[in-house]
Amino acid sequence: MTDRILYQFPISHYCEKTRWQLDYKGLDFRVKNLLPGPHRLRTRLMARIDTLPILRDGRRTVGDSTKIAYYLEKHYPQRSLLPATPDQRARVIELEQKFDRLGVDVRRWLYGQIIDRPEVMQAMLDPYGLPGVVQSVLSPVTREGVRRLYRIEPKAVMRSEQRLEEGLQLLEQTLKKGSGKYLVGERLSLADVAAASLLAPLLSPEGTPWDIFDESTLKPALQVQLQKLRDRPAGQWVLARYAGDR
Repeated sequence: MTDRILYQFPISHYCEKTRWQLDYKGLDFRVKNLLPGPHRLRTRLMARIDTLPILRDGRRTVGDSTKIAYYLEKHYPQRSLLPATPDQRARVIELEQKFDRLGVDVRRWLYGQIIDRPEVMQAMLDPYGLPGVVQSVLSPVTREGVRRLYRIEPKAVMRSEQRLEEGLQLLEQTLKKGSGKYLVGERLSLADVAAASLLAPLLSPEGTPWDIFDESTLKPALQVQLQKLRDRPAGQWVLARYAGDR
């Protein structure tokens, strides 16, 4: 049994970023799902942070998806996601940082639309196999914790929608300047993994943790927004990367 363990929330797009990289490199790992809220007791002890993912690799422990990404590139250089040429490497690093920050706005905007849907708490809590009565008690507590932690409030959600549009435009402009398939060069890089995984909750690729809704039950205005996103070049690109590279 491998001693490489990824501590995660299954529904977290930041954890998906790390899962994708581990899978791409062919590294065996186990996942350990931590319960939202109480997870902080574990993460603070392990890595002095409040967030996931955290990777335990033998005796080494690394927290934060970006730190994990560069740790993996250093210690497991096979199938590298960083280009060899300095200019391309610098561009990948720059884009990874931008899309990593955008993930915060993806999360806030999307939760701003769906936080009160029962499917959200089911997706968050079902993986833990809690007794029904416990889950029913935890659901409203977890929902309000998410609302406070991620600032799911109208003004903040509106600002995140603006930043999200800026991020989508950056993605589309970058693709136009390059091959149209990958963001930097002619092969998958860490920039692609970051952009695709952190935008994925908006597109709900089939089989991912965000494929939880019958979209016909969503508010009509939200259905229109999501379809427009799916149809635009950025949305098509995310779906193509999941179909072809994930």
